[in-house]
Amino acid sequence: MEINGIPINYIDTGGEGRTALFLHGWGAHIGLYGRIFELLAGMGWRVLAFDMPGVGGTPEPPQPLTVEDYCDIVLEFCRRAGVQPELLLGHSHGGRVSLRLLGMGLLSCPRAVLIDSAGIPSKKTLGAKLRLRAYKVLSRAAHTRLLAPLLGGAYERARERRSSADYRAASPVMRQTMNNILAADMRPLMPDIRASVLLVWGENDADTPPENGREMERLIPGAGLALIRGAGHFCFADNWRQFAAVLEAFLK
Repeated sequence: MEINGIPINYIDTGGEGRTALFLHGWGAHIGLYGRIFELLAGMGWRVLAFDMPGVGGTPEPPQPLTVEDYCDIVLEFCRRAGVQPELLLGHSHGGRVSLRLLGMGLLSCPRAVLIDSAGIPSKKTLGAKLRLRAYKVLSRAAHTRLLAPLLGGAYERARERRSSADYRAASPVMRQTMNNILAADMRPLMPDIRASVLLVWGENDADTPPENGREMERLIPGAGLALIRGAGHFCFADNWRQFAAVLEAFLK
């Protein structure tokens, strides 16, 4: 399926009844979520999922994307597939996109499952704020003609320390995309979500900590939070038995 000139790799599996749409996390292609798709299909759901631009079998976009752009791609995918999902599932970045779709009323879905969801920017301590300010000063100085020969190496080392493995591995287009989406705060939209929302979180998640899940539970009307024991950011992989039991209970 081609959307905005980008060939989108997707799967359409399971039954022919109710439709579930799954949105994957940053850098995590749809092949990593096979057990979830099998579980849903076994419960009679038709499951659709696609690799977002720059991930898995879908090539990178020609220019950086925003959360709004991701939402537009999801809506166009649903239009082309001729579906109105009854269940929306999103992991990590896919949860961030799901929050905007639901909070803005762009996708009318009676139920949603957000797994270790992004959407709340990381809180910065005073020390982190001071380090960021120093980094910005160094960056500006290192990009001036006079100081570049002296400070260029120090700036590159500082940038390497600050960047994540995902950021270092990304192309320039995807790096700017990361910059665009990481600062997006979905909290103002959460009180407007009308879907029945299950929040599933790894109790040891260091990327999107459980405090974020508790805040979403507080802000989203009627939402419920389930903590998965001994699990991290990919809670379904770390403790599949509990994750599957929680998901089945919610859908039944």
